[in-house]
Amino acid sequence: MANTSVRVELGALPRRQLSRLPRAWASKFSKLDTCVSVLGIFEAAAVILAAAAAKFLYIDLFIGRLQPWWPYLAPAPLLATTLYLFLKRADLYDTSSVSQPAVPYGRIFGALVTSFLLLLGILYILKVADWYSRGWFLTWFAISALLLITVRIVGMHYVRRMVAQGRIRQRIAMFGDPDFITAMKASVEIAGPAPGIEGIYLAPTSARCEDLHSDGGLDELKNAIERRRYDTIIIGFPAEHIQSIKAAVNDLASYSTELLLCTKLEREPHIIRGARHIGTLRADIVNLVPLSESNRVLKAALDYILAAVGLFLLSPLFILIAIAIKLDSPGPVFFRQRRYGQNNRIFRIYKFRTMFVTEDGQHIKQAERNDPRVTRIGWFLRRTSLDELPQLINVLTGDMSIVGPRPHALAHDQLFDQQLDLFSLRRRVRPGLTGWAQVHGFRGETKTTLDISKRVEHDLYYIDNWTIWLDVEIMIRTIFVLFRGAF
Repeated sequence: MANTSVRVELGALPRRQLSRLPRAWASKFSKLDTCVSVLGIFEAAAVILAAAAAKFLYIDLFIGRLQPWWPYLAPAPLLATTLYLFLKRADLYDTSSVSQPAVPYGRIFGALVTSFLLLLGILYILKVADWYSRGWFLTWFAISALLLITVRIVGMHYVRRMVAQGRIRQRIAMFGDPDFITAMKASVEIAGPAPGIEGIYLAPTSARCEDLHSDGGLDELKNAIERRRYDTIIIGFPAEHIQSIKAAVNDLASYSTELLLCTKLEREPHIIRGARHIGTLRADIVNLVPLSESNRVLKAALDYILAAVGLFLLSPLFILIAIAIKLDSPGPVFFRQRRYGQNNRIFRIYKFRTMFVTEDGQHIKQAERNDPRVTRIGWFLRRTSLDELPQLINVLTGDMSIVGPRPHALAHDQLFDQQLDLFSLRRRVRPGLTGWAQVHGFRGETKTTLDISKRVEHDLYYIDNWTIWLDVEIMIRTIFVLFRGAF
């Protein structure tokens, strides 16, 4: 079992770059992610506190001039934000980096210098740089460096101690054949308390083993994943059980959970994202957690801010469109339809109604050019993509994101699930108003399997390579392709 590998079918989908793979068992799990998020908060607080300390030590004591506090504290949140982004870009909020014994002094210092230079540039552009003395800036920089390094050292020491004591654990569930699970369990437990096996689930065709406690089958495992009980799922079957393996992978790959396979299947095309060692167990990675906890918080914050501001600014336009729809044809202003969201959760998407019909069943016809179901005002709304604006409500309710894979009607999603292996991988993140596929021209009607496969390829690239800058790039590019492919 120590040297197994897996190959599973999924066509020509993009592979994750090796540099983005986890470097240790501590790569992606919730408690360690929480520690990283708290570390980021403390480091942001450190540079803000440093600004206040510099004002007190240099301005009040050294120069002896009493001045108001707010001018010296005002730039601090901006510096804290830019510093966070530069530290994140340097992988210093990667969970594997935080759990390492060596403190990356060089990268921390480089991010701090870059952040201060950027802040100086902004203050110069705003013509307020002359308000601040160079002595205060240098004092602020020195105290920031001291506090930042101190917080980082203490934080990394705390994480390593919690890991050693088993208080931060990778929550693992195993699914498959009892004999395989028994061997995998023994290999993982060699690693000590850090990886904790908290669930054993047996396939329905597997014989029960009296010595192996079972928490249920596949349905129970999926329910547990939806309750975020596990960080990693390990699948293990004999090689001849290829259909059981593929069925399990297709069922579990759509969840935002790391998915590992421990079976050798030579004759299948593969989508292996790299290898992973836990104890003496070597498994191949099929699915990684798409976003760490800190990234999820960052993306959600951007979503909520943009959605709230957008709804406020566009509210007069909403009223005008609603009046036009009511005058143009009978029926509701909004069109609501069930869609699959993150982790296969069903939600109702909002759009401005553009058709005489409001289909939401098992037989839904895709919209096409010159579709007779489209109303007169509906043609204009679809051509300008204004019909999508109510999805800002879905963003505020947490069902969607500004950027992400576009959701399809349930009937279409179920059809694509049958046509493409692991199509459900798109549902590891929240669906979006726009996405990487859309800005590359893959939008509108999907007439062939190739159409949807190219869309999936771009969606998975986005998920595997997400950064906040990629979201910003997609938003900007969306403006330039807004009318292309719309009908």
